[in-house]
Amino acid sequence: MQQAEHGFASQSLDFLFRLLETPSVSGYEEPGQRCVAEHIRALGLEPRSDVHGNVWAAIGPDDAAAVGFEGHIDQVGLVVRHITDEGYMHCDFSGGSWEIYSRRVTVHTAGGPVPGVIGKQPLHYAESREGTKKIHEYWVDIGARDGEDARAKVALGDPITYDGPPVMLGPDLLMSCGVDNRIGVFCALEALRLLNDEGYDGPARVIALSCVQKETSGVGASAVGHALPLRAAIAVDVWPFVTDVPECDARRFGALKLGDGPSIVRGGAIAPSIFSLLSTVAKEGEIPHQVQAWTGPTPTDASGLYRSREGIPCGLLGVPERYLHTPSEVVHLGDVWNVVRLLAGFARNTPADADFGRGRSILSG
Repeated sequence: MQQAEHGFASQSLDFLFRLLETPSVSGYEEPGQRCVAEHIRALGLEPRSDVHGNVWAAIGPDDAAAVGFEGHIDQVGLVVRHITDEGYMHCDFSGGSWEIYSRRVTVHTAGGPVPGVIGKQPLHYAESREGTKKIHEYWVDIGARDGEDARAKVALGDPITYDGPPVMLGPDLLMSCGVDNRIGVFCALEALRLLNDEGYDGPARVIALSCVQKETSGVGASAVGHALPLRAAIAVDVWPFVTDVPECDARRFGALKLGDGPSIVRGGAIAPSIFSLLSTVAKEGEIPHQVQAWTGPTPTDASGLYRSREGIPCGLLGVPERYLHTPSEVVHLGDVWNVVRLLAGFARNTPADADFGRGRSILSG
């Protein structure tokens, strides 16, 4: 693993940690989006939002081709579905997750945060130790005396986050709950900050997008794809199929390691001209990177964007990540910094009249 060389200012990392500490369960993203809007204002830019709660900011000429850099703000979590007379809560997933037994959680209520723990019968009493329980067979224990006490504190539909504050694993690795995918939002905004600080005024118009509900419906990216005149979009998301952990087979997923640079994804849903320009920027800028092949629509917001309107040419940058959808997701700060460098370089090299569609290359021979 390479050393995490990066150019993040302390203010940027402060924002990243603040964002990671702000609950943003899919469908309940308002706290995270307020944090994003506040940061945009601190950069001297104007945040904008829409009916679904997407947030974005733009720099560059109004009449130039618009390029979107996108990350989704929502994290996986739970939602309260039923409260028993004994004071326990049964929940449903808001976005996917893995084994959840004994995880510490926070229920976000109108009266403030309520700590709890996810329970089930211990393995000592289980008839079989094989398999995992279904979500409704778990419960959340907040220490309520009974159902009346629980209902006085918690309401049906309250979102729940797994507790996992951001910490550094040595000097290189950042571990936190909800890295997926607030790290993508951070990269988009940090690229915008980098360009704005250097006085960027084109050739392209650059829009940093923080989108909602990727983990549940994908409506956020789809809505901005229809509403904004994007000529191209690059989604930034975590790429979890890393092969630097035990029992992960590169023959299935392709080789991918933390610290070797972000993944530039290539495949049927990725515009070849965007992949080509990102690769050129990486090579000419000597930016460490890895290439990942993906045959169909990707499990990212790139899929919602490239289906919008008559189609938006899309690229995808992956931040290699370990331990997807857990309270302990891990990324390498050097990889994060190199995503920012790739995005900024892409903007600098996008012509004002850019056309990244496949049709142009077909008709031009």
